[in-house]
Amino acid sequence: MSGAPGPDLAPAVVRGLEAQAARLHTRLAAGERRAGWKIALNDPRVQRALGIRAPVIGYLTSATVVPSGAVHSLSGATRPAVEPEVAVHVGDGGEVAGLGAALEVIDVDMPFEDLGAILEANVFHRAAALGPPVAGVTDLAGLGARLRHPGGEELSIDVAAAALDPGEVARLVGGYLEAVGDALLPGDVIIAGSLVTAIPLEESGSVELEIDRLGAVALDVRSA
Repeated sequence: MSGAPGPDLAPAVVRGLEAQAARLHTRLAAGERRAGWKIALNDPRVQRALGIRAPVIGYLTSATVVPSGAVHSLSGATRPAVEPEVAVHVGDGGEVAGLGAALEVIDVDMPFEDLGAILEANVFHRAAALGPPVAGVTDLAGLGARLRHPGGEELSIDVAAAALDPGEVARLVGGYLEAVGDALLPGDVIIAGSLVTAIPLEESGSVELEIDRLGAVALDVRSA
């Protein structure tokens, strides 16, 4: 289990997050409901290319969070991919109340060049499927996972080695939110960053992630 650095509050990052927050507020005012947050750009190679020293965040709303087993159309996507993740369920005081399995669909539809534009556009987020939370589980030590996806062999993942510490994830997100006048709330869910390099979605089929002690989540993706 690896630690998460503190938030990168460089002016360029904060400006991008402020633009992101403004777009989120517009969506909430239009009727979407707050669902939580996502850790993004947790690959150190991407961070170096963008000149940042830590992962950043995006947001989740009712418009893109779907139940396990839902169908997700890739219509209109440019370069869709799926990311297996751990979901951190937030309790009182920003503490970790439980964990679960999650899948995120991203669409890399702009170059890795303009950090502000990437943040404002919610860091390639397209959809997220959440498995049920397992209350009281906050430690990833010894956990493994299996990922099955269309057109590829089953992947085995050492979750404890690949994932960021859940408590540090909550503190990282809380630090970014504080910088833009927000805060973690009980009931927020944080999808805590991909456990592997994002897997391109090139054909229809079921994506399934099973994590020891945390259960499973699935998403039926349909190519355009």
